[in-house]
Amino acid sequence: MVYGIHRTLMKKILWLFTLYLIPVLVLIGFVANFSVNVPIDDEWRLASFFAKIAGGKVTFNDVWALHSNHRIVFPKIMMAMLAFLSRWNINYPLCLSIGLAILTFLAIYKLSAMQIQNGGDDLWHLANILTCILLCSLVQHENWLWGFQLAWFLVNFCFIAAVYCLILPKKISASIQISLAALFCLIASFSLAQGLLSWLAAIPAVVALEGTVAQKRKRLIVWMLLFVATCGIYSIDYHPSRKTNIFALLHQPLVVIDYFLSLLGSPIVRLSGISALVGLIILASFIFLGWHFAKNMRQHHDAVPWLSIGLFSVVSALFITVGRAQFGAIQALESSRYTTNSILLLVALVQLGQLLVRDSMASLNRRYTLVYRVLACLLIGIIIINSGQAVAQSQAALAYKQGGKDCLELINYLEPSKFFQDSPESCLRVLSKKTWLVREGALVIDKIGWRNSAKNVEFVANPEKVYGYFDRGQIGDKSLTINKNNAMKATGWAVLPADLPQPNIILLSVGDKQSFFANAYVNLDSGDIAQTLKSQVYRNARWAVELSGDNLPIAQTEIKAWVYNPVDNQFVKLRGGARVKVEDEE
Repeated sequence: MVYGIHRTLMKKILWLFTLYLIPVLVLIGFVANFSVNVPIDDEWRLASFFAKIAGGKVTFNDVWALHSNHRIVFPKIMMAMLAFLSRWNINYPLCLSIGLAILTFLAIYKLSAMQIQNGGDDLWHLANILTCILLCSLVQHENWLWGFQLAWFLVNFCFIAAVYCLILPKKISASIQISLAALFCLIASFSLAQGLLSWLAAIPAVVALEGTVAQKRKRLIVWMLLFVATCGIYSIDYHPSRKTNIFALLHQPLVVIDYFLSLLGSPIVRLSGISALVGLIILASFIFLGWHFAKNMRQHHDAVPWLSIGLFSVVSALFITVGRAQFGAIQALESSRYTTNSILLLVALVQLGQLLVRDSMASLNRRYTLVYRVLACLLIGIIIINSGQAVAQSQAALAYKQGGKDCLELINYLEPSKFFQDSPESCLRVLSKKTWLVREGALVIDKIGWRNSAKNVEFVANPEKVYGYFDRGQIGDKSLTINKNNAMKATGWAVLPADLPQPNIILLSVGDKQSFFANAYVNLDSGDIAQTLKSQVYRNARWAVELSGDNLPIAQTEIKAWVYNPVDNQFVKLRGGARVKVEDEE
C-alpha cells in the first residue's frame, strides 16, 4: 500500500514537472528555430563601444552614455562580456534572456510558496503553471529574438528579486532586506529608464516589513531617499535625443488612454479597439482586487508582493505611454517588445485571483474555484493562439533576416545605392534603417576579427552548371524602355547544389561592374523547379524585386543577377538578363 502511494506521488510529481517544463522547452525551440546570428537595429550602436574596449580606449563615459532616453549601464556591460566571449554571437544574449525569464519565474514560484500555506495543491500549481506560461509566452517574440532586448528581462528579474528580498521570512534583519532590495532596484534603474519606477512599485512591500510604526516610517523615508538619490545620479549629464511634449499629449487624452489600455491588453489580443477594451478589463480587475486586499492589509499580508508586481506593470505602461502615445495605439500593438512588462500585470492577477479563491471569507468558495479554473484555461487557450501567430510572424520574417545576414557577409561588394539606402526590399535595411550605421559597424567588427566579410570573391560569368535564370524584366507592357521615375519588375530563380545551404538573396549588377546596386530575396514558391530538379530543397527558389529607374544609369544597359557560392567564394551569374534603356525625364 505504501509502495502504491509512493508510486502515485512520483507520477504526480513527474506530471507536474512536465507541465512546468513544456513552456520553457517551447520557448527554447522557438528561439532555436527562428533566431539569426546577426546584429539588428540598436545593436549596431554597440560596435563602436566594442571597438574602444578592444583598443583599450574605453572610458566610464562610454558606459554611462545615454542610449536614446535610457542609461543601459548594466545591459551594456553584460552584452560586452558576451560579445568578447563569443565573437559577438547574438545567440548568447538570447540565451541570457531566456535564463533571466526562468530566474524570474523561480523567484515568483518561491514568492507564491511563501504566501500560500496550502501551497502544493492543484489550484496552487495551476496558478504557477499559468505564470510560467505567461513569462515564457511567445507573444514577446520580438524580445526573444533580439539580443539587445535582454534589458527588459533583466529589469523584470531585478524587480521581482527586490520584492522577494523584502518579503523574505524574518530570518535576516530588515536593514539587510532593504539593502538587498535597493541593490536590485539600482541595477534595474540603470538598465532601462522604467527601472527607476521599481523603487515606487516596491513601496507596498517596504511598508509591509514587520516592525513598529516608527520603524516603518523610517524605512520608507530611507527608501524614498535612495530613490531620489538614484534619480539624481541618473540625471547627471542627461541630454535625451528624443524628447516628449507632455503638454501636447494633454490635448489628446483619448489617444493617451487608448494607447495605455492597448498596451495592457496587448498580451491577450492585438486588435485595435478590442485590445483597449481588454486592457480596461484587466486594469479594472487589478483595481478591484487591490481594493479588496488593501482594505484589510493585516489580514491579507500575502497579497503585498502581487500588488507591487501589478503596480510596477501599470506604472511602466504609463511611462511607455508618455514616451510613445504620439505614435498611436497601433504602435503599442505592433511592438511586441512592450508585452514583457504588461505580462507582469497578468501574473499579478493570476496570483491575486488564487488568493481571492482561498479567502476564508468567500462564502461561494467552490464557485470561485470553478470560475478561476475556467478563466485560467481560457487564458491558456488565448496564449496558445497568440503563440501560433507569433510563430507565423517569425517564420515570415526569417527569410529576410537570413538575407540580411548574407548581406552583411557580402557588404564589401554592395554599392551605396539608393536601393540599399531607401528600398524596403533592401537586405541592408533589414539590419537597420540607418544603413550607414551597418556599414560602419561592419568595418569595426571586421577589424576586431569577429566577423570576416567576403573578400577577393571570384566573378564567374559563364558557369558550366545552371545556377538559375534571370527572367526578362517586365513593366506591364513588357517594354524595357523606362523613365527614371518608373520602376521595372525583375524575376527569376536561383539555386545552389543540393548539398549546400540554398541562397537567401541574389544580387544585381549593371554592365560590367563587379559590385551590386540591389538585391532580391529568394523565398517565393517554386514547386515546378523542385519537381524538375527532383528535390524539395528547391521549393522556394524563385525571387522577384521592383527596381526603380533612378537606381540605373541613364543609358542602355544590361542588368545581371548573381548568386553567391560561399564554399568556392564565387559570385555565379544566373542565365539570362535584362537589357534596359533608361530615359531622363522630359
